Amino acid sequence: MGAQHRTRFRKIHRPLLSRRSFLQGSAALLAVPVLESCGMSETPQPAIQSPAPLTPAPAPAPAPIPAPAPVPSPSPSPVPMAVAPKMAAFLHGVASGDPLTDRVILWTRVTLDAEAVTAATPAKVDYVMSLARDLSAPVKIGSFMTAADRDYTVKLDPDGLASYTTYYYQFSITLADGMVIKSPIGRTKTAPKAGDTDRLRIVSASCQSMSFGYFNAHGAMAVKPDHDVMLFLGDYIYETAASSQIPGRSGIPAKEITTLEDYRLRHAQYKSDPDLQANHRQIPFICVWDDHETTNNSYRASADNHTEGAEGCWEERMGWGIRAYFEWMPIRDNTSTAFDAPTAAACPGAPISGYLPEGNGRIERNFSYGDLVDIIMLDTRLQGRAKQNGTATVTAQQTILGETQRDRFLAKLASSTAKWKLVGQQMTFAPIKTVPLSEAQGGTYFNSDAWDGYRFDRNAVLKQIADNSIKNVVFLSGDTHVVTAFDVPMEPSDPARYNPATGAGSLAVEFSNSGIANVGVINEAQMANNPHLKYANLAERGYLLLDITAARTQGEYFFTGAPQTRSAVETFQRALVCAADSQRLTMGTTPTTGRGTAAPLAP
Repeated sequence: MGAQHRTRFRKIHRPLLSRRSFLQGSAALLAVPVLESCGMSETPQPAIQSPAPLTPAPAPAPAPIPAPAPVPSPSPSPVPMAVAPKMAAFLHGVASGDPLTDRVILWTRVTLDAEAVTAATPAKVDYVMSLARDLSAPVKIGSFMTAADRDYTVKLDPDGLASYTTYYYQFSITLADGMVIKSPIGRTKTAPKAGDTDRLRIVSASCQSMSFGYFNAHGAMAVKPDHDVMLFLGDYIYETAASSQIPGRSGIPAKEITTLEDYRLRHAQYKSDPDLQANHRQIPFICVWDDHETTNNSYRASADNHTEGAEGCWEERMGWGIRAYFEWMPIRDNTSTAFDAPTAAACPGAPISGYLPEGNGRIERNFSYGDLVDIIMLDTRLQGRAKQNGTATVTAQQTILGETQRDRFLAKLASSTAKWKLVGQQMTFAPIKTVPLSEAQGGTYFNSDAWDGYRFDRNAVLKQIADNSIKNVVFLSGDTHVVTAFDVPMEPSDPARYNPATGAGSLAVEFSNSGIANVGVINEAQMANNPHLKYANLAERGYLLLDITAARTQGEYFFTGAPQTRSAVETFQRALVCAADSQRLTMGTTPTTGRGTAAPLAP
């Protein structure tokens, strides 16, 4: 950046970026160094991260659902001519997601000056994609038109990429005076085809409440170059008005969010977190929502934490939450991106301005990672869930999936030819009992919000696995904020159907990840009543790493300490192993060794 531009930007007061951009980025991110990191030269330069992600102490060197048709997210229609802004910044980082063998979603958001935002001026954002860390010899270049109707977010789906390959990418925008503002450089990776790899390393996390603490686990994961993909299993944002004793982490806006503008602002606040930005910058995410992306204990028709009328119409509020999610997350849009929520019958007179979870906002989808892993992502929260109704009702109407999603899931389990079937979803799948007896003897279940409260669907899934001798199914779950690892038998309290010593009778296994920042809701005491619960940890926060080969899946728990203190130093806590075709967990001893052949991290 030339001296004239440096002087000019130092004289600009922060509020001129607009009220919206001030709220949607932290004060630190709006400071001058972010803008000064972007030069006028067309040669890509690394952007300065402010504040910088935490770096832990150096570690030793690492020795059927049809896939949604790939379509770009919509630009305004009709598209007005873009006007170059006077000022711009990439305050919310860059991200990638939903990798296929030949394409991957690239995401960012551009913050414009107040004058451009007030006029709802469309902006043209350019991008470059390369095999090289310094972005030399680009393999893809292009542009995307964004505007206020999508909150100035950018989402691309570049195709024609090589399978199981690391790419680097960067966005830029040209100002009215010709200066080029550049985003940080991101790094992503496509999915493998059959035969591309004999080993995968997949990380999983969920439940990050900004008001509760720092996102230390993201900081720890962000410095590991050999992760193939992140599965984020819900509660990416929290909708509450909770204040925080940690400066700068109380909710924005300072109320429970209910409107489209509210949901956008809350997503923007979370995307300002430097450790979350750092992890997004280095690894593609595959995400599903849980309840807090709309509101607590939600289901298709409403939520425990929604008051109809006082907090608007549920169909509209849900549609706005889903719309903001699709705008702000690196998730592939469905084939149709027309708004389909709310319906006139549900919210008379309301504009159609959001998405339905069973329609154009559907997140149920599948990913093939060669012949080693199929990743099946479910929506156990909004698409078909009935209202929570205790744990006694077991009927087709008391469903967590809905009939349509359940049928597709059962068909996918039966048709998958991959060695391992990973089921990424929000809720604890395995039974957890408070009275350790069979149902016939009066056994009672723990959590009506989890699959315990929707046993018709769980029974159907387990019957499908048993009847078709489907092997190597691994359920992944979030929601509870604690670590749990299970054998998954049909009836864990019946010794004739499950032997906890040998694992006989188990049909699958389950790993839950720990919450990144939230308090736990179940603990080790449950192990006495649930012999299929092989490991539980209430106190620690962190993430799950799955190291997968044809011979076994090993789940490894890494913890990063109390989230009230910002630190990316991690400790290995426990490994559990599921040998191929065993359908049971055994204790491991040491973590696996990372791959030394991983492509370098983005600068």
